[in-house]
Amino acid sequence: MVMTELQFRDTAAAGYDQVVGRMTAQFIPPLLQAARIVPGHRVLDIAIGTGIAAEAAVVRVGPSGHVVATDISPALVERARERLGGLSAVALAVEDGQALTFQAERFDAVLCNQGLMYFPDPARGLAEFHRVLRPGGRAATSVPTTPERSLTGRVHASIARYAPSKAAEIRRIFSLGAEGHLRLLLEAAGLVEVEDAIEVVRMAFPSFDAYFNGVERGAGNVGQDYVALPEDARRAVREEARRDLGDAGGTGRDRGGGQDRQRTPLEHFPIMLDLAQRH
Repeated sequence: MVMTELQFRDTAAAGYDQVVGRMTAQFIPPLLQAARIVPGHRVLDIAIGTGIAAEAAVVRVGPSGHVVATDISPALVERARERLGGLSAVALAVEDGQALTFQAERFDAVLCNQGLMYFPDPARGLAEFHRVLRPGGRAATSVPTTPERSLTGRVHASIARYAPSKAAEIRRIFSLGAEGHLRLLLEAAGLVEVEDAIEVVRMAFPSFDAYFNGVERGAGNVGQDYVALPEDARRAVREEARRDLGDAGGTGRDRGGGQDRQRTPLEHFPIMLDLAQRH
């Protein structure tokens, strides 16, 4: 069956929580801690995905605070609305992170969890973060480090072998993760007191299918690149990912003995977490 564009967007948004959302949710506690969000704060969450970080931020700001949750994808904003629509302290909007429509010095904190690397011009996005922060406000961002460190990164590398035209786009996903690179961009945007650290998520899935079905549904950038491949390339990438379980980096573990023993995917996903402040 050929999916319509709307069906594809809905399927991709629904698959997001299965893999991407579940993984990135584990980056949120250190991200919020870095932003030092307290009750009463006004928080802007950029590139919200399905709203997991915004939902957690609402708890921190309390009834006297407010969270604005934005994404450039209307489909993801609508998906986030299902999660956040009943919360009075949240407003949702479709926004381009490089050209925000908000007035200057409006927010106490800006969050961007696993989104900045998708900006065509990350420096321009960070300049916008600086503009909308009040003096003393903090920006907290997270990006992937290097592709070989995670199963998802290696799936992306496999996709690039079958779709060379995607190679540059896939490299961009990991382009901000080199140590010190994001720090330089934050400082160039006028932000100060930059701190960076590597956080590592290790997350087990009950089976290979439980991991890869989200990819096949178009979850996240890796899923969208995967479903765009020809059918024979999709089969090859899937088989490479299955064989990859248990390789270096701890991406799989055995359950039981015997020649046909099953292995549970264990995603090992390090991120670069950076915090900066506006003067």
